[in-house]
Amino acid sequence: AASKASDVGALAALRSGLRARVEASPLADGPGLARDLEYAFRKLWKEWCGEHRKRDMKTIRAAFEHAVHAFQSRDFERSLALASAVLFATPEDVEARHLRGIAAFKLGRLSEAVEDLADAIRAMPERADFRWNITPMLRMLGRLPEAEVQGREAVRLAPTSPEAHNNLATVYKDMGRAAEAEAHLRHALTLKPDYSDAWSNLSWTLSLAGNAREAEAAARRAFELNPRDSNALNNIGTALMQQDRLPEAADCFAQAVALKPDFAIAHSNYLFCLNYRTDLSPEKIFEAYQAWDRAHAAPLRPANPSYLGSRDPGRPLRIGYVSPDFRYHAVSFFIESLLASHDQSRYEVTCYAEVANPDAVTERFKRHATRWRSTVGLSDADLAELIRNDGIDILVDLAGHTSGNRLLTFARKPAPIQVAHMVGSGTTTGLAAIDAFLINEALLPMGAERYFSERPIRLSRMPHVYVPPEGMPDVAPLPALKNGFVTFGCFSRPARINEDVIKAWVRILKSVPNSRLVLNSKPFREEENCIAWHARFADLGLEPGRVKLVYTSPQPRTWEAYSTIDIALDPFPHNAGTTTIEALWLGVPVVSLAGRPPVGRFGASILGSVGLDDWVTHDVDSYVARAATAASNVTALARLRASLRDKFEASPIGADSIGLAREVEAAYRGLWKAYCTH
Repeated sequence: AASKASDVGALAALRSGLRARVEASPLADGPGLARDLEYAFRKLWKEWCGEHRKRDMKTIRAAFEHAVHAFQSRDFERSLALASAVLFATPEDVEARHLRGIAAFKLGRLSEAVEDLADAIRAMPERADFRWNITPMLRMLGRLPEAEVQGREAVRLAPTSPEAHNNLATVYKDMGRAAEAEAHLRHALTLKPDYSDAWSNLSWTLSLAGNAREAEAAARRAFELNPRDSNALNNIGTALMQQDRLPEAADCFAQAVALKPDFAIAHSNYLFCLNYRTDLSPEKIFEAYQAWDRAHAAPLRPANPSYLGSRDPGRPLRIGYVSPDFRYHAVSFFIESLLASHDQSRYEVTCYAEVANPDAVTERFKRHATRWRSTVGLSDADLAELIRNDGIDILVDLAGHTSGNRLLTFARKPAPIQVAHMVGSGTTTGLAAIDAFLINEALLPMGAERYFSERPIRLSRMPHVYVPPEGMPDVAPLPALKNGFVTFGCFSRPARINEDVIKAWVRILKSVPNSRLVLNSKPFREEENCIAWHARFADLGLEPGRVKLVYTSPQPRTWEAYSTIDIALDPFPHNAGTTTIEALWLGVPVVSLAGRPPVGRFGASILGSVGLDDWVTHDVDSYVARAATAASNVTALARLRASLRDKFEASPIGADSIGLAREVEAAYRGLWKAYCTH
């Protein structure tokens, strides 16, 4: 130290360079130290992971197995939660993503389900099961072209998989490609004869095609294989109703609801079946509608709903129309002109469309609407929220209890005023949540409102105008002039043709020498069904050959078939609707019996609209006599036939869409003003 201290110059030099030495040393190398520590930490972490990874993977695998077990036990919420936990730990786990997707599907969370399945397919495009599982999800979202692509790819990847063929078939069914749907379902059943879902879907497809007896057999096989399958029972009921076996059909629908109490569709079918019955009073039928409301709708109604928009009685109103039939469908022929004729400066129209397979008619409806909302894939609760957020003032149902309805959305009261239109099922919905019903007095005479849960708004006319679709032929000459005999006809569904109707028709044929009867409907495409129906006429003493049972398809052939009919006969107590209007448009007068309101008064209202009140009767004897009298004067029939289209076009249901729109708008405004002052 003394030696160093004596060398002052050396000390000074050392002092001046010492900081640089420290700064250059490991003591000042923070990043280097950090890298060394990180290396040490990583080494320790890898050692720990090596020890615990097997244990962690066992935990994750156990969680996945629990998720699978929960799914198999139908605890879909728990399955989804466990699969999500697995994915949090191992995001690359494709099996967990697939499981989470199908659990979400079972819970009705379609968008989430599709997202997970799409991710799984991207990760493993060769997995056919991922593709056949995403197929029904896309189908339910109304994305039918995408569903077909995935379904076809699933079949390509796994041609011997019955599930792939079954799921692709349901897409073809929705696309209206019944022959392809049936082919894939039958192939699925050759691969797996005890596949109950495929039997049930085959029944559904056959029913749509009109093969009622085959449909019944397929549905019974599905139920035999799976006695808990409420869908199979519903399909049996549908097939029986097509065969006019109404008490049996009603029993099947009731059993389906007993098996699955929230099965609102089967319960709606039960109501339809009751309407065709001759042994039930209007009071009993209405009680059944009220029971549907109590079971499915009333529990969903909010206690104190709130709505957007002011209670200004004079402001422009937002009208929402809800329908599955904004497409080529009979309902569209009657409702499109109303929507097109609204005063859009005072009434903003929003269409809520449950249309999975849109077409050119759909595009026309879109042009009539201020806003267009596809509802396909939306839950009833989500749709109610959408309507509420859209600020709809008056929400109008155009479906009733028909297929594709959204009555459980109406049950949630998403709009302050809710209205039913008779164009759907033609009678009450039974819902206490629907405030009013658009109808006319001919359909619902004063005093008959006791059969409605809604308050009837009786217009001065039927609440629709008929616009014939493209392809309607010209009125043909009266066939009796060439044939030398009169041909009666009915093109309505057989469920309306009960024993009382058949007895009346036999009386008519016996009272009109050499006359014939043509029945034209889907179920008559089956030979076995035709044999059974011919036997019903033969049992009443009608000689063979006087009744012809046919099914003409596609639709233009049915319109052309009216050229073979001189007089149409309307069934009772549930009258026809669309077929009566088509007959009149094509020059064929209709004999109708007015009875049970409103479904038993369709004929009276339609005929009265075109000035043919004298073709309306009020008891069976008068019905038979009117048909026989009309048939006795072929010259008068020919004259009426030649003038009938002009009469129709000049009538309230054949013209004046603007007038109808103004009257309907006045009804809406009256309901709105009452709400504003309430």
